[in-house]
Amino acid sequence: MSKSRRVWNIIYAIFAIQGALFLMMVPEIAFIILAIGVGLDLTYYGLKYLIYYLTHAQHMIGGKRIMLIGLLMLDMGVFATVLYDQAQTIVIIYVVAGHLVAAGLNFVRAFGNKRDKNPGWKIDLAQGIGNFAQVVLCLVFIKNVGIPVYIYCIGVIYQSVLKIITSFKRTAIVYVQ
Repeated sequence: MSKSRRVWNIIYAIFAIQGALFLMMVPEIAFIILAIGVGLDLTYYGLKYLIYYLTHAQHMIGGKRIMLIGLLMLDMGVFATVLYDQAQTIVIIYVVAGHLVAAGLNFVRAFGNKRDKNPGWKIDLAQGIGNFAQVVLCLVFIKNVGIPVYIYCIGVIYQSVLKIITSFKRTAIVYVQ
């Protein structure tokens, strides 16, 4: 990781911690902000996938899959953004699904790094455990909208602290002979 990337990671993590603390102080509007944020995020990535499909992927093998993922994400994003106040459980399920996928990826990366004897596997495992704990806690308290907001904010703080720790770690350089 380059020095400028490390600095940007630390700055991003500090802003994420501040944003999570702000959301924890105003839980009555925090869910609305999170719901709109999740909706806009899904809409952005859906549009990004569709633009990628239109510019490059339509002539690739598997290009239709990219188009379908883009359409699905765009549809879910618009749905979450428009109905943020009526579909609270659905927005929580979107957040839970995102964290479940992230936890799975973290676990796969951690076990792969451990198999390759890479010392960075512990951070990946910690991130995976944190994401999975968020999934379980949000599913337990899915009917109460306020508690998943706190769980989500604590998860953001946890991930940000891990990002800061990762930014201070030295990057291994592999020389090929």
